[in-house]
Amino acid sequence: YFQRLAVLFSEIYFQNIFGDRTSFLVELNAFLQRFNRERGTSIPFFSESDVQKVAYWMATGSGKTLIMHINYWQLLRYSPVAWDNILLITPNEGMSRQHWQEYQLSGIPARLYDGNPDNLFTNENEILILDIHKLMDQKVGQGVRVDISAFEGRNLVFIDEGHKGQTSEEKRWKTLRERLAENGMILEYSATFAQVIGKNPFLLSEYAKSILVDYSYRYFYEDGYGKAFHAVNLRTNRFAEPEQQEILTAALLTYYQQLNFYQTRYSEIIPYHIEKPLWVFVGSRVTGRKLESDIVRILRFIRRIVREPDLLEEHIRRLLHPETDSIMEEDSERIWKNIATGSPGLPATSSMMETLFHACGALEIYEIVHGEGELGLKIRGAQEYFGIVNVGDVNPLKKLLIQEGMTVKPDYLTGSLFEQINHPNSSIRMLIGAKKFIEGWNSWRVSTMVLMNMGKGEGPQIIQLFGRGVRLKGKAFSLQRETDGSEHIQLMQTLYIFGMNADYMNAFLAAIVREGMKFKNGDKSIALPGQASRKSTRGRPEFDSTNSSPLPGNPPAVRVSVDASILANLSIDVRPQYSRIASRESSPGARTRGNPVATRDGLWEVVDWERLYLEVLRWKRTQGVAHLIISPEILPEIVKSPYYKLYALPRQLEMREINDMERIQRLALTIATEYLRQFSTALMKKGMAD
Repeated sequence: YFQRLAVLFSEIYFQNIFGDRTSFLVELNAFLQRFNRERGTSIPFFSESDVQKVAYWMATGSGKTLIMHINYWQLLRYSPVAWDNILLITPNEGMSRQHWQEYQLSGIPARLYDGNPDNLFTNENEILILDIHKLMDQKVGQGVRVDISAFEGRNLVFIDEGHKGQTSEEKRWKTLRERLAENGMILEYSATFAQVIGKNPFLLSEYAKSILVDYSYRYFYEDGYGKAFHAVNLRTNRFAEPEQQEILTAALLTYYQQLNFYQTRYSEIIPYHIEKPLWVFVGSRVTGRKLESDIVRILRFIRRIVREPDLLEEHIRRLLHPETDSIMEEDSERIWKNIATGSPGLPATSSMMETLFHACGALEIYEIVHGEGELGLKIRGAQEYFGIVNVGDVNPLKKLLIQEGMTVKPDYLTGSLFEQINHPNSSIRMLIGAKKFIEGWNSWRVSTMVLMNMGKGEGPQIIQLFGRGVRLKGKAFSLQRETDGSEHIQLMQTLYIFGMNADYMNAFLAAIVREGMKFKNGDKSIALPGQASRKSTRGRPEFDSTNSSPLPGNPPAVRVSVDASILANLSIDVRPQYSRIASRESSPGARTRGNPVATRDGLWEVVDWERLYLEVLRWKRTQGVAHLIISPEILPEIVKSPYYKLYALPRQLEMREINDMERIQRLALTIATEYLRQFSTALMKKGMAD
């Protein structure tokens, strides 16, 4: 119905602006005057240029492309004169190719600009497709970029996902697009207007007058379209290595259950047009060590579990039979209660390995020479690849992998694995990479995601990525999820998202609730993770001695002593912060439980006190506390004191292997530096009072 309404209102709009535009503007401004008066707003009146821009705010998977195609035919019908140029501007080459393929299916004449200047000249009513990176206002020298002066006259400009945020470069792109349509018309399609507009009053005023259709994700979901979702996020710190392994194992187990159901119950799944599940990992940056370390961490995890099935079995045992300190305890019964089990109550590891990786053994990595930026993953001896790493430039990543002891071999025979993902017989189970494939990639396979280090500033990209996973063909191609289906159909129609420091997922969920979206189970609304965690973590900051801001002032030198009152008020919390939200059920958002660790006897025996003293001195030089005179013998007194509160999961304090010693060393540093900070703050307050 929302697609029909979009077409209907477009029809009415085009009739008016190409009919009696003057009367239409008078009616619009009369309405706007009443609106401003009733709402207390001050949106400027519509001008001639305002009605030349139309925007469609529609959720990913709601059919924006189909609406765009119908708009093309509507504008050919209603425009009184022919268009000199019809352009489609996209964010990247991948999106351009996707649109070209869609135009072929719709029978619309279109040409893909490939850098050849001869292809700039189109036939009558033919659409020229090019990405925004190929446009410029003053071309200098040779190259594939096009000066916008090449498109003179009356232009019809379609724009798909034209915004990622208002950086200076994107503001320049916006100016280019508007100059192209000075004497013509712009139609813009996006799922992320709210995130892009934000609090920018100029964009808010502009899009308040240009959005013709608002069918954002809130409405899309509440009407029953797209998949349900279950999202969890772990705010990790330097003490949370076990929890990171637990999150990755949870994602693996969830994906295995989806893929297993697909393979064993395929006949039941066919009517719902659900495609073969795909596990997607997304790092935060396109280049740089942060992304590369995310990918290396994933590959390190995969390498261990395919080589050591017993280790995977131990990880799974913790999830299916959680201990009291498991962060995933609440999810164990919800997600994995129907998992196919072997003996004793665990999935058969050999079956899992065959399903997920086609075999069990050593991980092998190949550079797919004929696939741009692709590394293929397979198990030694297996015939087929099970995974792809897709990052654009593989050379920096290859160097890091070699440092990890992973060999990268060339594969000169295999074609692009990425281009084969949507093939029904694709052997690919996992796609690992950056945000490269968020735009310009159309797939119905995404079923489980792992997001790593995705910050709040990456909101529009996260929503587009979220849209890749929630799109659903549905029974009879209704796009709707089945609400009364069996449990395994519910599993297949749910997008599972596992985040590690994926802060924007919580911000996104909070944003759509602010827009009016509600998740309900009966009459109970789900608590948002963002809301719950702010309440539950108040007064318990996550301390990191490497990122503290310097203290102001230049007080006199003071020798540090052990102050019982400061210790009594000192609270150190190194537990990982875990939040969750599921669209189908009512549940707490954030998990914070447990009392301070009461007994710490013997914990500090492994601390290297001399090294700790040197680390504290380095911290002192960088934190603006040079006035503190710290003696080596004071540090054991602070760290071993029974008076401060230490919050930690029991396993964070366990001593099982050599790496655990390093965690305890870091913990001692955190305690010492936080005490010194509060000691210095207390001195300053006392000085100001005096």
